[in-house]
Amino acid sequence: MKKQKRTFFGKITLLIGIITAFALLLGILAGNLDPREHELIAFFGLAYPFVLLFNIAFIVFWILKGRIIFALVTILIIVIGWHPLIATVGFIGESGAGPKSAPELVRMMTYNVHSFKPYGEANNESVKQQMLDVVRNENPDIICFQEYYTRRKGAFAITDSLKHILKTNNFYFIPSSQNDYEATGLAIFSRYPIVNKGSILFSTNHGGNASIYIDILINQQKIRVYNVHLQSIAFDKQDYVYLDKVTQKMDTEITPAKRIVRMLKTAFLKRSGQVDIMKDHMKTCKTPFLIAGDFNDTPASYAVTQLTKSLHNSFVEQGTGLGRTYNGKFPNFQIDYISATKTIKIINHRIIEAKLSDHFPVRSDLRIN
Repeated sequence: MKKQKRTFFGKITLLIGIITAFALLLGILAGNLDPREHELIAFFGLAYPFVLLFNIAFIVFWILKGRIIFALVTILIIVIGWHPLIATVGFIGESGAGPKSAPELVRMMTYNVHSFKPYGEANNESVKQQMLDVVRNENPDIICFQEYYTRRKGAFAITDSLKHILKTNNFYFIPSSQNDYEATGLAIFSRYPIVNKGSILFSTNHGGNASIYIDILINQQKIRVYNVHLQSIAFDKQDYVYLDKVTQKMDTEITPAKRIVRMLKTAFLKRSGQVDIMKDHMKTCKTPFLIAGDFNDTPASYAVTQLTKSLHNSFVEQGTGLGRTYNGKFPNFQIDYISATKTIKIINHRIIEAKLSDHFPVRSDLRIN
């Protein structure tokens, strides 16, 4: 029988399918290739969730067209990237809604509160109170805050409010900016006694991107808690306007697209260095530990892959869906995480979709063995 010639549409579709599959393969590799040596690959790691969805669509398309070999090759590529797949998409998990299922469990929470106000807006007492209500309702034993904000007195004396809500005086706060009236930075509150604490600065001018840690006693066992805030992309409103209206020009010297690519690249490179600093510090820790915070990168990225390597990732263990934690326009994915050393069991993973800050809080119940 004479072989049927491919139509122009068929050729274009095949070409797009090959390019999409190759892009997925690069996204899979991104988690293990340092952006400082492979700048371009990092962009494929960022795009991995989109590219994955395109490839799934192509699998359906190939099957409907009877191109089973093409479908199987695409499935094989997805399976090769099993780790970024399960880090990005949760299939079966436990959300752990409501109170802890057992009193001996430890409830851990991380929340980038954006100074307890909506993105780009002034202090808002109603929003601040709603955020505090989220903390009250989730009732964590340990909570890590990024972009924490407090005043010495008044309605925004948030440290005093949290001590009352959590019924604890155990907290550690390192400001990145402060004056006699107010301060912002990283904070950890704990219902367990703090026996040691410290900070890990990524640079002299860190601007809030840093890490702090506390050592706590849980049933006389020492556990370390790291609170991490990695480099953000630092988009401002004009960048989000461009993402909404791609054709809009910002100035005559540089296009918005080039500006955004440059900012993404800078963030990739800075996070790589920050991950090195964190990993070196984590290697010196002789006790079980938890690490949580705003990693500002997607699950398939180099930063997240390397920082959570050899750890239990609460989303991988118990998450469902895409695990979106960023309440903004981009990157509209999972960028906030909780992980633990392997002696600590992850019981559940919950994302509280409170549209208050530009991040959703994340919490997990843990069993300390």
